[in-house]
Amino acid sequence: MSYKPRTLFRLIEDINTVLYLPHIQRPFVWETEQMLRLFDSLMRNYPIQTFLFWRTKDEIKARKFMEQAEWDPDLSDFYEPNMSKAGVEKVFVLDGQQRLQTLYAIFRGAILSETNVRQEAYFNVASGDKIADTGLLYELVFTDEPRVLPWYRVADLLGKDTQRNTEELADELNEAIDADEKANLTPGDTANDQRAREKRVRRNVSQLISLLREERHFWVQELDGVANEFPYKRVLDIFVRVNSGGTKLGASDLMFAAMKEGWDEIEEAIEETTELLNGTNLQFDKTFPLKCLLIAHGKGAETSAEKFTGDDGEKLLQDMADGWERAESVFQQLRDFMVNDLKVYADKVIRSYTSLIPLFDFLYHNPKPNEASRALMRGYHYKAQLFGWYSQSTDTIVNALHGIVGKPSPSGFPIQEVLEYFQRRGNQVELKKSHLTETRLRFILLNLVYVDQMGASPFDVKYKGNEPHVDHIYPRHASITKLGLASAEVNHLGNYRFVGATDNIRKRGELPSSYFARLKTAGIDISRHLLLDDVSQNPAKLLFDIDTYREFRDARLERIWNIAKAIVNPESGGS
Repeated sequence: MSYKPRTLFRLIEDINTVLYLPHIQRPFVWETEQMLRLFDSLMRNYPIQTFLFWRTKDEIKARKFMEQAEWDPDLSDFYEPNMSKAGVEKVFVLDGQQRLQTLYAIFRGAILSETNVRQEAYFNVASGDKIADTGLLYELVFTDEPRVLPWYRVADLLGKDTQRNTEELADELNEAIDADEKANLTPGDTANDQRAREKRVRRNVSQLISLLREERHFWVQELDGVANEFPYKRVLDIFVRVNSGGTKLGASDLMFAAMKEGWDEIEEAIEETTELLNGTNLQFDKTFPLKCLLIAHGKGAETSAEKFTGDDGEKLLQDMADGWERAESVFQQLRDFMVNDLKVYADKVIRSYTSLIPLFDFLYHNPKPNEASRALMRGYHYKAQLFGWYSQSTDTIVNALHGIVGKPSPSGFPIQEVLEYFQRRGNQVELKKSHLTETRLRFILLNLVYVDQMGASPFDVKYKGNEPHVDHIYPRHASITKLGLASAEVNHLGNYRFVGATDNIRKRGELPSSYFARLKTAGIDISRHLLLDDVSQNPAKLLFDIDTYREFRDARLERIWNIAKAIVNPESGGS
């Protein structure tokens, strides 16, 4: 095993030429906030984890990195059959996909917005003088509109500015910014301000170029399966262990050292609570219950060891210990709400765990809510997931909502005040029919429909390998090749359903009239998939022609819309 430094330039050049992802890797899952945080860490010269690669000539299905990062791609579109063959040397990323895909998107590629618009990275080269409420010091945005200075298109470092040195590029940027600032001089601007900004620009350009060209920021451990014996079974075991998170220390682990003196049983209590919440196949870590306790005790959601030290820290820990019986009951109520009302059983249908903290906060002050209040809580949950309410500034949001939900509310969950808060932040707050066309929301919307129709989640499976796949009711390949339909017409929520992984393998593109008739004969309730009474009663109506397909797809989409809006928009009667 080798351990070597690499330049970012070399890593980016290797992507999709010798560097690929093995088929066992999950899709790209980082939110934009995580991408910005990685860039901020690198600009601050913070170390990031080592990458783990595997060089091999084995026959392993190879997947390309995305030139434009998207969050719900068809992974089969990115497989590279020529590199997958036996005897062809390639390097697979075992640990580091999220970081490398992020770096590629920032420095060479782009991301796709929820409306499938290409957005490139622009960096404010004059930033770095103050920390935003997001906790970030350096400003980076993804946008489809070209920005003017001090915003610099990061991809130009590998394009038109690839041969420039630090001094030359920084001087050119400063001169251009100086000229613009003189034309727009405002009272209060001083020569000192200008010099400070010029210094930041030089430092930022120097760091950007250093990240790309110097072998000191990125380190790679490589398992050389060409020169040495690294069989697939052994590598698979390494992959599982590396990606399981095993014994890695998080912020919560570091805090327990400061907390145990005041309450020596806190770690055990938190671990048991985390296990309770993870009984639904989710992946809570110990930070979540800590944040819940902090917010319920009015101490803010930010987790830091300092909160548990000194006289104030001792009092906080004593209050937590004295109130643990109440908090434990609320965690149980939250778990029951997740199981009985939301039926959340998989990470694929939840984009933010943080959104559940205000629900804990509400239950802490309003235990055992009635059905009307739980319906509003369901609506809040789905809105938070669908509209990405917690995609950034999460602690700021949780702290603000504490003033709304963290008190007795005799009239039930205060959904209107919550919606007004997110409206002021510029977030969407009402499900509209247009949202049904957004591919990133596919899993959440489908799960919502199945929970409504089945009274259970399709992800609540006993056999871990049988989690549902998204499947086309009218088979994709045949609809495109035989009916001549465009992909956008076939990859449509009205044509999507869930099917167990093993059943999906057996299906093999069978036409819908035959397939669903066979299921109906076998006594399977096909109405929960088809949603429409007429075709559920007589699947022979699912003729394989364009007009029938479009009529079925659009009618089924309308049915999905009626189900979804009733659940997501309870404050307006589901309208």
